[in-house]
Amino acid sequence: MRLLVDSMCDFSQEYQNHSAMDMVSLNVIIDGKPYRDKREINLEEMNKFMEKGIVPTTSQVNPGDFYAYFEERAQEGESCLYLSFSSKLSGSCETAKLVLRDIKNKYPDFACEVVDSRQSGGGVALIAEVLLDLIDQGKELADLTTAIDKLIPHTYFYFSIEDLNWLYLGGRVSRGTAVVGGFLKIHPIVSVEDGELKIIGKSRGSKKAQQLVLKMVSEKITGYLDQKVGIAYNGLMKPVDEYREALVGMGIKRIEPVPIGCVLAAHLGTQGTGIYFYDMSPEEILK
Repeated sequence: MRLLVDSMCDFSQEYQNHSAMDMVSLNVIIDGKPYRDKREINLEEMNKFMEKGIVPTTSQVNPGDFYAYFEERAQEGESCLYLSFSSKLSGSCETAKLVLRDIKNKYPDFACEVVDSRQSGGGVALIAEVLLDLIDQGKELADLTTAIDKLIPHTYFYFSIEDLNWLYLGGRVSRGTAVVGGFLKIHPIVSVEDGELKIIGKSRGSKKAQQLVLKMVSEKITGYLDQKVGIAYNGLMKPVDEYREALVGMGIKRIEPVPIGCVLAAHLGTQGTGIYFYDMSPEEILK
């Protein structure tokens, strides 16, 4: 049994080299040249382009990458599950389903499913890490698909953006909103809800934005303090340290900063931090 994720999944260090995990990459296009996220370009290199004023675009996973992966698994007689980045934000999920249909026509006994995580970044990783634990326990494909449906409603990822201009360039806000927001130092808080990227709050200034994120977290996390909480970041580490201190104050003992992927950075900008977590333990959720 193997788990396939795409490069929108921001794993913690513990799971990055898990023996049952494979990854395919979405693409970042810079000056007309495509780069496979996390394979041919990293976040530091990406930020250097963006700091020069270069506006990257992104595209879904190449269909050929899915075909090669699924066919290899089928030929090896291995079951697999692809946990995709939200289908409302990328075409990768639907492309994988179309490719898998062709593969199953060729290999009728191939046991594989494509499942929409309806999440992004750290939110995908939260679900994927539980799935890898289940694989280690010997669980099968049907167990994993059932687990995903149960885990999604309990997965949260709140992210504070420093610069509205990147949301404007990505078509998430109007130019007027970006200009006025920049002048007033408005910092939006974004989250992926039901698969869509939504602005769920706004604050004037970085400090107030961090406080708003922490307030949202504190309202949801109280029932499950004994978890590893992820701090997603791009740019300065000071906000990461401030989030860590606040989380420790809430009673969270396990905290891990994880840089966001290049595709996510292309839409959210070169500066931002967020927190991802469960509102109750996966063990309780799966019961």
